[in-house]
Order: sequence, then structure tokens, then C-alpha cells
Amino acid sequence: MVNFVQIVVQGALGGLSVYFLFKSVLYLLPNIVSMSLPLSFLLAVLLSLGQMSQEGEIVALRAGGFSFTDILAAMFWASILACAVLLAVNNWLGPVALKRSTDYSLTMINRVTRVELKPRTFQKISDWIIYSDEVDAMSKGLKGVKLIRRVNIKNEPVFVTKINAGEGTYSVLRERGIAIELRNGQFSQTDYKDADKVLYGDFTSYKTLIPFFSDSVDSRKLYAREISTTGLIRRLSDGTVDSDTAGKYRIEIASRFAMALTPLVFFLIGAPLGVVLEKNSRSAGFTLSLLIIFLYYGVSITSMVLARKYALFFPWGMFVPAAAGSALGLWMWKKRLYVR
Repeated sequence: MVNFVQIVVQGALGGLSVYFLFKSVLYLLPNIVSMSLPLSFLLAVLLSLGQMSQEGEIVALRAGGFSFTDILAAMFWASILACAVLLAVNNWLGPVALKRSTDYSLTMINRVTRVELKPRTFQKISDWIIYSDEVDAMSKGLKGVKLIRRVNIKNEPVFVTKINAGEGTYSVLRERGIAIELRNGQFSQTDYKDADKVLYGDFTSYKTLIPFFSDSVDSRKLYAREISTTGLIRRLSDGTVDSDTAGKYRIEIASRFAMALTPLVFFLIGAPLGVVLEKNSRSAGFTLSLLIIFLYYGVSITSMVLARKYALFFPWGMFVPAAAGSALGLWMWKKRLYVR
């Protein structure tokens, strides 16, 4: 929600694009499913079984000759199906969709449709930084103008362009950019890789178009969460990433498989608890859901932090919450279900 509000605020200041906003939110849906599916599954198990237990349906089924295994078989296979869905979403669909969502968000922010230049203020538009000592909004006049552009290729700085002028004018071209015409200034371009290469010159008139759309969306550095598991494995096998980045990639891969087991773990824990709920089943089921969620994800986050900090905890430490939760669930099955 915080990221969503930031995107809307920045987009509104620059001219909100409803199309790009809709696209960015649409491609967030797989990741929303990845986060909400285990939680909703646990809540459904506790509430449904608690309601059945409160109304005596569990007792009636047991009296009819059904074992707890028979009663809970459908929920078990539903948890397996949920795990399979999460495997696909966490390892492929979620990262691909998150990258698309981020691309659309950056496009919406950079592809502004309304710009108001302010005096003595550095304003970033796409790959350019604009500064002017004086700005006349009525005549579109500028004085003491400075334009700076840094060009990166594969996240490495290549050259920087600087343009200084005593005066000039500007005009906003809708959906395209800002057309700037400068007079009496200097132009320089510096090569980052070779300090001896400098392009410099004076001009009496200079025209340029600063586009609203930035090329940085296509060349930006991707986070691990935006890369599919096969893509992460490919980058690790190529040996082109540093050791710190490689560690993040390995933890991301292990966490995706570990979190995909969450529905099955929640079934093993939630089923025996739901069966024994008899009074105030809804409130008790909801409260138990919150406690289990906080404990499980708290331990999961702790294990990820330890695995990132200490190599000794990787990768087995990532699966400790799932193993501990499954062991607890199986123990409750034995103590709660087979004695009833």
C-alpha cells in the first residue's frame, strides 16, 4: 500500500496516467496471490472446521463411520494444490509479473504529461536534470540555465553531458517532452572511462528536446524478486555476479521453495486445531489464525536473516519453519485426532 500510494502521488504530480497505473496494479496480482493464499487457506480451515465442530457435524460424521482422515482428505488435497500453485507463482509467474509491474510504474512516473519548471531548483526529467536561476511561466523564458545528463550502459556510467547558457526559452510538448532553445552558452561531454576525452564547444543557439520517457526502464538493474528462478540459476551458473549478489540469489531461490510449502504446513497445524474448536468457533478460529501467521512468518523471516548473515544456516535454515510446523502439526494430529 505504501508503494502504491507513492506511485499515485508521483504520477499525480507529473500528470497521472490511468493506463499505466492500471497495468502496474494488474501485474501485482500474482504476488498478491502468493502472499494471501496461505493466509486465506489457514483461515478457511480453522473457520470451516470450527463451525462444523460447533454445530456437531464432526461428531455426526464420526458416528457415521468416517475417520478424521476421510473427513479431512479434501482439505489435504486442496493444500497440495495450493502448494503447486505457489510453486508456479513464486518461481516464475510472480517474478515476471513483478518486473512488468515495476516497469509500468517507472514508465508512469517518467512519462509525465505536465511539468512546471521552478527557479533555483534542480528538477529531474527522464535522464536529464534541469536548473534555471529565473523562470518566467508566462513568457516561458529562462535565465542562467544548466542541463545535465548522465548516460549509463549496463548500470555503468559512460559519459556526462553538461550544457550551460545565459538565457533561453522552453515549451511543453504534450506526451513528448520539453523543447528547450538556449542562447549564448557552452556544451561539454566527458567520458567516464577516459578522462582525456572531452568534447567542448561554445554556441550562440542550441535546441534540444528533453523527452518525458526515460530509457532507464529498459536498462535498470533488476532485483532478485523480479527474476524467475531459472533466470537466477542461469546468472549463478554464468559466474557474472559478485559473491554478495550470488548469496542473495541463492537465498531468494530457497525462500521461494520454502514458502511454497506453507499451505501444507498450515493444513497440518490448522486441521487438528479446527476440529477441537467447539465454542466461539469463529472468533477463536480468527484469533488462532493471527497467532499462527505471526509466529510462522516471524520464524521464517528470522531464518532468512540468519541464512543471509551466516553461511552455516544456508540452505537448511530456510526450511526450519516448514519442518518445525509440520512436526508440530503431526504431533497434534496424534494427540488430538486419534484419541477422539
